[in-house]
Amino acid sequence: MSFKADVAGRFAREALADGYGEVCASFRRSFYLRCPGERYACLGDASLGHGPLNVLVTGLTMPAIGERMSVDIEDAQLWTPPPYKPGHPKLDELRNAARDRVPAEGLGCLVLGSHNALSGHAQPALEALERWLVGNALGKEAEQLIGLGPGLTPSGDDYLGGMLVALRVAGRGVQADGLWRWLQPRLNGRTSAISAAHLTAAAAGEAHEALHDVLNGDLNLEKLDAVGHCSGWDALAGALAVLQAY
Repeated sequence: MSFKADVAGRFAREALADGYGEVCASFRRSFYLRCPGERYACLGDASLGHGPLNVLVTGLTMPAIGERMSVDIEDAQLWTPPPYKPGHPKLDELRNAARDRVPAEGLGCLVLGSHNALSGHAQPALEALERWLVGNALGKEAEQLIGLGPGLTPSGDDYLGGMLVALRVAGRGVQADGLWRWLQPRLNGRTSAISAAHLTAAAAGEAHEALHDVLNGDLNLEKLDAVGHCSGWDALAGALAVLQAY
């Protein structure tokens, strides 16, 4: 099976430099390829949306797990995140828009300052990260967030990814580098390789377009609903922790 890419994110293009990969995970409207060098790309139709690991194709057909396929990216448009618009989002307006939209699962509840069982379990880690954001050493409790929650990209990882992206767009590159130096060596064995690939992109300031749009003031939060099971909201919660601190 082969595909011709219409649009591809930077990390997807790097993963598909040799033009092929093996299907390692499959969902209703997308699937992941494991590529040489343990890199990953996610293929889907336009409904998948743009992202650093995403490859959008026309005429998507779903393959079997383990199937090897080629992807032609030569003429694909490169997607990169839009420039950040300083002063966005307006946090009060965002919370008003998020009311009645935040999913019950995951860490998205933190966008509204509320809690559920998962956020309660994660509280020591969240507090450790809050202390770090205001200048304290990063406590060991923060490790609890890595791989926390179900799925290929657990809620805890998505929260950390949102923090990394927000640090970049807020001009806090030194802090982003510091968080990534702490996080990267702790990923192996604690979370999935696919989640680690998304975190690598987040460390460079890149995530699904839905998060970038919200950070630029777009309050069409329906886009977040379509990112993973609740990954879009988990990432937004992490981003807001940064924006609130700074």
